[in-house]
Amino acid sequence: MSTLLAKITSTSQQPRANFKVDLAESNNDNECCEMQEELPLSVSSASANNRAKASKLLAFCQQITLRRVFRLIGFSIGSYPLAYVIAAIIMSVMSFGIYYLKLEDRVRDGYTPTTSPSRREANLLREFTNSFGDPTLTTLTLQARDGGSMHRLKYLEEAVRLHRYFMDNFTVEVPSTGERFVYREICGFSCNANVVIEYFHSALLEEYRKEKTGEIRSEATNLTYPIAKITGFDIHLERNFYGVRLRPYANSGNFRNSSTSTSKTDSTSFTEDTILETITNIEYIQVVFMVFQGQVTNSNMEARLNAWEVALYEFATQTYVNQPIKILVLGSEIVNQELIKDSQRMAPYFVAGFLAMFLVVAISVLGSALLLGVMHPAKLIVAFGVIACPVLAITVTFGLFSLARLRTNTIMLIMPFLVMGIGVNGAFLVIHSWLRSASECSIPQRLGFVLEEAGPSVTISTFTNVITFAIGALTPTPEIALFCLETAIALAFAYIFTLVLLCPLLYLASIVERTRKKHAGLPMVIIGLNFTLKCYCRLITSKLFCVLAFIGILIYWFFGIIGAMNIETRLDVEKLLPKNSPLQEANAMISAIVWREYYPVTILVNSPLDIRNEHVLKRFDAMVNDFETLEKCRGKEFTLLWLRDYKTYWWEALLYDFDYFSDDNIALTTTASISKYEANSGKEMLDYSKLNDFLFSPLYKHWKIFLKLRNDSNIPVESFCFVVTYQNLTSWKERIELMQKWRSIANSYKDLNASVWEANSMFVDQMLSLKTLAMQTCFWTLICMAAVCGLFIQNPFSVTVASLTIASISFGVIGFLSWWHLDLDPATLCAILMCIGMSVDFTAHVSYYHQLGEKKAIKGIRITKSRLENNKARLEYTLESVAWPTLQGGISTVACIIPLAFLQNYIPLVFVKTISLVVIWGLFHGLVLLPTFLSSIPHFLLEFNCYRAIFGKHLLSATAAIDAYGSGGAGDASSTSGGRKQEDKVVHDKGDIHMNATELRILRTNE
Repeated sequence: MSTLLAKITSTSQQPRANFKVDLAESNNDNECCEMQEELPLSVSSASANNRAKASKLLAFCQQITLRRVFRLIGFSIGSYPLAYVIAAIIMSVMSFGIYYLKLEDRVRDGYTPTTSPSRREANLLREFTNSFGDPTLTTLTLQARDGGSMHRLKYLEEAVRLHRYFMDNFTVEVPSTGERFVYREICGFSCNANVVIEYFHSALLEEYRKEKTGEIRSEATNLTYPIAKITGFDIHLERNFYGVRLRPYANSGNFRNSSTSTSKTDSTSFTEDTILETITNIEYIQVVFMVFQGQVTNSNMEARLNAWEVALYEFATQTYVNQPIKILVLGSEIVNQELIKDSQRMAPYFVAGFLAMFLVVAISVLGSALLLGVMHPAKLIVAFGVIACPVLAITVTFGLFSLARLRTNTIMLIMPFLVMGIGVNGAFLVIHSWLRSASECSIPQRLGFVLEEAGPSVTISTFTNVITFAIGALTPTPEIALFCLETAIALAFAYIFTLVLLCPLLYLASIVERTRKKHAGLPMVIIGLNFTLKCYCRLITSKLFCVLAFIGILIYWFFGIIGAMNIETRLDVEKLLPKNSPLQEANAMISAIVWREYYPVTILVNSPLDIRNEHVLKRFDAMVNDFETLEKCRGKEFTLLWLRDYKTYWWEALLYDFDYFSDDNIALTTTASISKYEANSGKEMLDYSKLNDFLFSPLYKHWKIFLKLRNDSNIPVESFCFVVTYQNLTSWKERIELMQKWRSIANSYKDLNASVWEANSMFVDQMLSLKTLAMQTCFWTLICMAAVCGLFIQNPFSVTVASLTIASISFGVIGFLSWWHLDLDPATLCAILMCIGMSVDFTAHVSYYHQLGEKKAIKGIRITKSRLENNKARLEYTLESVAWPTLQGGISTVACIIPLAFLQNYIPLVFVKTISLVVIWGLFHGLVLLPTFLSSIPHFLLEFNCYRAIFGKHLLSATAAIDAYGSGGAGDASSTSGGRKQEDKVVHDKGDIHMNATELRILRTNE
């Protein structure tokens, strides 16, 4: 090992010292590309003039091209390899930040744009309830395992027992603080949300007892569905009982209790079903539904509510098993925890993808080395470096995010697969160029040549990939923005590690390989491949093939555009959850049964309502009527509106001087009938004078949670809410349409400052915004891709073809995803952004190499430069340089991502399908269609260069001036120009690829 380090040190120090003294001096036998015709600049500052200085600056700027920059970078890496390795190690230290990695999902609102209406509606609800966050909603469904009705006494009694247990005896501990509590301590105004179940059970037992003993049952109790009357009070059952089937004779709704009038002796022979048939019109109840809601007043309350929800889920799935009743629990925190658990299952699949990619990389690198006759075990070091770059980029990115206290969501765990697949593409180009270069040159100069050839192309693809995801990071959707930001950073790190780690490893491999024996490789195979390449180029440059390719692309566009236009927007919890998750059944139960029968919307009136003003009151009544007359509304009798009860209370109290707190009036508990004429003929006008008594009344005190009060005797109600109920909403399309109607009604009553809130409103906005967001993001991403290609490629015709190819791949992938039965959702949107970025890898390399007018190659100890005189020559050079690395990148990407297909979860499958399509269509475009159309462009158009067209005239005069200035000012510009041309020729004849005489003089002057 010490001998190897000594070799590295001695080899790296030699060019380092000589570079400082003279770039053109020969160091040893490894220094192959000699610099001749040194022209030192030694001009005193006294003879300088402003024009010469400006010309010198322009001439120097002329030399700062991307290829020359990468040439110098490669030379510096070869001169100081240990410094770059140390830099890579320092960056890698940030990977230890993964220790603080925090997995957290926000399924409910994380995929909703921050600019969506539901955000404003949620903020208004928070303001109304004085909450720190959105109200938590934990739903619990109870079903009989035998499939029987839940209103059987044994099962209903167990449901009541469970409810009381969850309220008062189910003790939960907060993990972070160790605090212990029960739900009744945190339920606030929602403690009585499920009390109807207990009322119904008590009344049913009482009526059952009376019927069984032959007693006369009370006329004040009538246990009908959906609205029952218990001791004279209306009780709504439709909010807690679902899947209800009524008895045939009771469907009309006129069912009344009727005693069997049997003796006690005879009634004992009646079965439970027979007795229940006489006391209720309910024949069957499929689900008993409970809602546990909490107001998030602070972060501590949020932690308690989340801990209670998770503990309830664990009780239902782990403790309460093999019982007559099956409990299904669903809540946002449970969904988040389930997604986190499922995401942790990806680790084995990532290992499988890593091994598959390493196998592909090792086989391709070793195979290429064997083919070219440079086979050596040290090539395994190179294969390791190719894999290590994206792996370190992944760990460093996760570490940075964790150190910055940024959370990591489930979709971000797909990022390692993407970076592993995409991040190695540039490395393949570097390796391909390295293997084809001659080893007789010194390592610094060889690395300079490699990066000069491959660096710009790698930079284009990386830059465009980073920009693609950077644009995605600017989207107003938090979860997508986090995913895109992390992916952009990881891809940037993969690029950096390719330079600071892979290239030094190439240096190390070269040192180890010095002792190898030279092999001829497989010349017959190489000849066969070259012959195949020439035949292929001859084929795709033919006019017939061009016509066939054009017809093929039209067919491809037809199906792609049709699919893209017909792609549906849909997102629900079912997609996000693992297929085998217990939450799937709970979600299906709520979607198919609960929301079909009971779908409420909360309408908030966010300004004080002056009920003394007849016009204002009519406007409010009109708004309520608009909501209640919408299609699929269950009717006004199911609306929860405090004002209707208050009107009744106000007129009763006015006419009868009624006081609910007086024991003398306890008999007057039935509602008095007041005619419209009597109400309107009174001299008194409706006001808030009796509101305080109303809210403390035993009959109406439950309305307190619907009102937000203030200290104002005239209008004490600052804001309030009411609930309207709908039914038969079985699809997201119907829910979206209904939400739009609700918002339209609320917006038409701006004077009332009304808004709507519904638990699924954020999901609705996700679906409403996704198409627009996808179109905008894709548009700006494609514009940026075209701009980047124009910056690097500089030939407008090549840029145009490359941009159209990127758009073709992207829209084709979107369209065929639709044909593959995928919907447009946040996961698909992330995949589309990735698709646009990946499509550049298949187009930019081809376009960049094709627009080059010359090619360079190392032959022995010389580097030759030759012009590409026609399209066929350009095409052969292009495919020779990028075809095999492009195939390697596509195969390795699929090999890395394909293990996720065995996970059989929605989000991983989206990326598997998308990447598969990108690779298929990308290879088809990059290696077939794009070369075909580029070869159809006239050769003289490919010679056009925007950079030369804009700056060429100025740079020509600047070069002449600097040559004259370097000679002490003697001679005119023309003679100087002629001398420069002669010098360039001499330098070229000596084998110089690094810089001409003018470049050398400028660099030495700046030293």
